[in-house]
Amino acid sequence: MRILIILFFLSFFCKSQKMFIQVSQVDFFSSAPLEDISAISNKLEGVVDFDTGAFFFRIPITSFVFPSSLMQQHFNEKYMESELYALSSFKGNLKEKINLADNQSINVEAIGVLNIHGVDKDVIVQTYLNIEDRRVQFSSSFNVLLEDFSIKVPKIVRMNIADTIMVNVSGSLIEKMND
Repeated sequence: MRILIILFFLSFFCKSQKMFIQVSQVDFFSSAPLEDISAISNKLEGVVDFDTGAFFFRIPITSFVFPSSLMQQHFNEKYMESELYALSSFKGNLKEKINLADNQSINVEAIGVLNIHGVDKDVIVQTYLNIEDRRVQFSSSFNVLLEDFSIKVPKIVRMNIADTIMVNVSGSLIEKMND
């Protein structure tokens, strides 16, 4: 009997509150004098460990879909060099401790390293979490400066592509418990 009680408590304390991307949407928008450019992907993958606050997200660059196939081709071949830099990622920690047992809506800071185009940059991303019955919805918006990630825009199309790109990320997480 004593062994059963010890095993029960041991298994209870060894579990972590890891949650994985269930559904996602990542879109970006560039507003420039001659043209607006937008794209969308639903291929974001990631995990958040709410016990430690650690997270990791990644997205395949080629998963972004544009209104025009020519825009998509130029994005992948000329600007993002997707053959060389297939993924972008964001890895770090949540600044605040989050209790999944509490139904709440909260703004948190996600502090970490954003990797785009093979370049790492320390960033802080404000993220909105809505937690209800241990289900987590998330959303955030942030700017990406092309020069911060060594993304070159030829002078001939400088008026077509903004220097700053607005990125929106949203989705839901599902809980996975370690056994």
